[in-house]
Amino acid sequence: MSTNDGVSVNQEPRPWSSRAWLRSVGALAVVSIVVLSVVWLTEQRGSEPTPLPPSSSRGEAGSIDSAAQRNSLAIRALQRQGAGLRAGSRADYLSAWDATTAAVQRRAQTTYANLRALGVQELDTRYIAAESGLSRGAERLGGPAWRADVEVGYALAGFDRSPARTIVSYTFVRRHDRAYIIDVRAADGQRQPIWSLGRLDVRRSPRTLVAASSEATASRVAAHLRQAVDDVQTVLPWWDGKLVAYVADSSRDLEALLAAAPGTYRAIAAVTTTVDGSTRADGPVVVVVNAAVLTGLGPLGSRVVMTHEATHVATNAAVVGMPLWVAEGFADYVGVGAVDVPLSVSAHAVLRDIRRNGVPKRLPAHSDFAAGRRGLEVSYEQAWLANKLIAQTYGERGLVRFYEAVVHDPDDLAGAFRDLGTSRRIFTQQWRGYLEGLRR
Repeated sequence: MSTNDGVSVNQEPRPWSSRAWLRSVGALAVVSIVVLSVVWLTEQRGSEPTPLPPSSSRGEAGSIDSAAQRNSLAIRALQRQGAGLRAGSRADYLSAWDATTAAVQRRAQTTYANLRALGVQELDTRYIAAESGLSRGAERLGGPAWRADVEVGYALAGFDRSPARTIVSYTFVRRHDRAYIIDVRAADGQRQPIWSLGRLDVRRSPRTLVAASSEATASRVAAHLRQAVDDVQTVLPWWDGKLVAYVADSSRDLEALLAAAPGTYRAIAAVTTTVDGSTRADGPVVVVVNAAVLTGLGPLGSRVVMTHEATHVATNAAVVGMPLWVAEGFADYVGVGAVDVPLSVSAHAVLRDIRRNGVPKRLPAHSDFAAGRRGLEVSYEQAWLANKLIAQTYGERGLVRFYEAVVHDPDDLAGAFRDLGTSRRIFTQQWRGYLEGLRR
């Protein structure tokens, strides 16, 4: 089920994982995580300031503000922030933030610099609802303080086809007849916008954009992205899209960007997903990189990872519900095919499994790709070899046509096989024979 604005509701997260190479490349993953939408109570952008209700104690520290007053003042602060960003005025943007604390002003300056560097020209905000006042706000901040959930829409100019929409938690403080922003962070269970994590170094080319916390990391990942564009076009020459990568310094930052449970992505090198976790066909897509893991893979492994993820971006895999053995196997076909790696390395896990347990009786099922599942690496390599076999039998163009047919109608896998002149049953037999031959 989905709302009119395309944000998915009551859907389970759907994992997308890349194959991992033990000892040689490491763990890879692609994940599409669905967020819950809410009922928007108040629309801020483009509205006139709401008149304040009369009050006998307006803005004095420790006074009891009504919810209506707080909401009205907060909406005005959001309007000032948005107007400053649209105008490209740093001073106007900062005027929406509290100026009495140096730390808050530094936070505001960093956020503004990040938004501008990313090419975010507008924040489309909708004030949803305020929490109860912060009990220590008046004493610590010198005025009544509260948190409020705000839906924020934003797009990277030149890269995003439509805005990402997420819910963030703003902290406001009231001083006399104005509210000022104190902080912005992810709301509970929601994804943290990259521009609110900390200072960013942004690198862009005509087809790539990378945001990282350091110049060195941004430059390194940008080089990987540019190479990935070339690698993907070797197999998909028609693709003329763009790549965006957010680089997290740690698994903790990665989990914040994806609203994931602690430890979920500790060993994961990269994740491809929509920025806001929605399944909108035109939703902005990003490769989220775990810098620590990617660095440990070395140049060869990093190239495979980034080309794999770029393939998912090129084929819109983050929002197309196709069989995972097709999606992941095809991405590995492109990624592994970009480097010179012996089969003893690239098929290490599946060869070991065949020698121990025999040839599998079926192609990998959706459940075989569940995150954390034992034998996950085997499933990825099985999927890769299935796609590799299609290319060997019907040519690379035949594999691409098969993949495109599945993308066009994910529920008609039988039709995609018919277009090849075969059936799933016959192909599965051929695949099992292919695996049997590899173990000899």
